[in-house]
Amino acid sequence: MAFCKKCGALLPFANGVCSKCGTQAHTGYQGKNKLEFSSGNSGFTKSVLVNQLECYLQLLIDNEELQSMIKPQSNFPSMPTTYKKRSFIKFFWPFLVGGLVGGYGVYFLATFIIAYNAATSSQMYTNSQAASASMLGDTFAGFIIALIVAAVIIFFGVKVSKRKQEDFNRNADLMNQEAEARYNAGINNQKMLDLFQSNLNEMRKYEPLIPYEYRNPSHVGSIIDLIKEDKAQTIEEAIAML
Repeated sequence: MAFCKKCGALLPFANGVCSKCGTQAHTGYQGKNKLEFSSGNSGFTKSVLVNQLECYLQLLIDNEELQSMIKPQSNFPSMPTTYKKRSFIKFFWPFLVGGLVGGYGVYFLATFIIAYNAATSSQMYTNSQAASASMLGDTFAGFIIALIVAAVIIFFGVKVSKRKQEDFNRNADLMNQEAEARYNAGINNQKMLDLFQSNLNEMRKYEPLIPYEYRNPSHVGSIIDLIKEDKAQTIEEAIAML
């Protein structure tokens, strides 16, 4: 594993030309994990090494944070869900039908009672004209009662239907907001998954620098500190001091 001494880009082989800046490759890094500094340019080589390690450290930290936040994508809807609202008539029509049926029922019942009373008490009237007038008055009274009953049912239906519509539509709004929030959370979760995978791909070019058991933020950070403080000249020396 070698890096360009000028720009720090990863080199495909130890001796060649950097594809990023065109500099002739000359690595001061010896071996897979033993990255020694060249004696004539140790300060510059050291800065390149530290830069590589710091990039790797930041990727490790970012992915640890992402891993703690990422949830299975199956927890989120793949498509946005919409809960439809209901119109007033969907709640009101049963009361409208009930009012008409109730009014007609009362009128029918009143007509039946009037006919029964007329049949049983016809002897009370001295002539048929008086009996007809009494029946007409009773029929009109029954009609008025039927209208009142129908009006009460319809009026009650208007009040109840409005309240039910408001409650239903309010719940629909809340459910739509929740569904939209879950869908947006799924989009954000997918973005974090993509970033996590991108970081993993980026980390692969730095992983040969560090042995597997030391590929964590704590150890990498300690290695960087030891090299910066000139307590270690190679990664192996820094690992031995941990």
